[in-house]
Amino acid sequence: MKTFLTLAIIITMSLEGYAQGCSDAGFCSLGVLKNHIQDSVTTRQKRHAIDFGVNYGLGEQNTSTINPYLQYQVNFNSRFSFQSKLTATYATGFLGSKFDVGDVYGTINYAPKINSDNSLNFIGGVKIPLTSGNGKNAAGKPLPLDYQASIGTYDAIGGVNYIVNRKWEFDAAIQVPVIQKNKSTYFPDEYTDPRTLKFAPTNNFRRKSDLLGRIGYYFFLPQSAITLKPSISGIYHTGTDTYENRFGDRVLIDGSQGFTLNGSIVATKTFKNANRFEIVVGTPFIVRKVRPDGLTRSGVINFQYTIAF
Repeated sequence: MKTFLTLAIIITMSLEGYAQGCSDAGFCSLGVLKNHIQDSVTTRQKRHAIDFGVNYGLGEQNTSTINPYLQYQVNFNSRFSFQSKLTATYATGFLGSKFDVGDVYGTINYAPKINSDNSLNFIGGVKIPLTSGNGKNAAGKPLPLDYQASIGTYDAIGGVNYIVNRKWEFDAAIQVPVIQKNKSTYFPDEYTDPRTLKFAPTNNFRRKSDLLGRIGYYFFLPQSAITLKPSISGIYHTGTDTYENRFGDRVLIDGSQGFTLNGSIVATKTFKNANRFEIVVGTPFIVRKVRPDGLTRSGVINFQYTIAF
């Protein structure tokens, strides 16, 4: 465990730059798209699992976000499982502080049998927002999406995970906003502080879809029951996001379309009772020019404890 914690601290201290994080839907870390070898080990021993997690990120203009979440998974058999997730966000920065519930996810995972070393897994699901992205500070002024717990979109999520020789992992996924209920009223000119100009206007924000591609590699440390998985994730935002100006016209947010490349490492300690403790750290290498959805991060660290039963 000492080696495990030391590794996580070193990686966290090295984080630099700006990261997209992942995406509004969080499809990078849902079901079979997150550390699937460890999940499959747990499901062979237990039918149910509850995850308690929290992540911390430092965003645009030093906006700090703490995101707790609760996740439950049930395995119907060796091929089908269901997972649900509830999120929340506490954000604080020079514009104020805000805490709210975020989104609810529901996903179905399917794993057709191939062989013992290779596995193919599919995921499909939805994201349902619990807020509409229009939280305000103590003065009653609207906050940018960096402070919001949800962007207020109902999303469809689909993806595939392929593991080769229990070493290489390949992921591909898509997140599509199907119904957009964002009710943000944020305009930078409502504030006198010039730092607010770093946040794009998002009045009645409308967001485009995301595509994910990821390659990871597993390292097993059997004596300490620790698994390490470094990975590279590319996320392509397929279109230019828009907002509504004060005259009711829809305006393109230039620079919001484009490619983000993130690097991360997952370190997992598995206990004899199949419970797990997991640390994930990530940082970017390439980012979109503008990220109006509030997903800018200079670094992210996530802690999760799984109880299997």
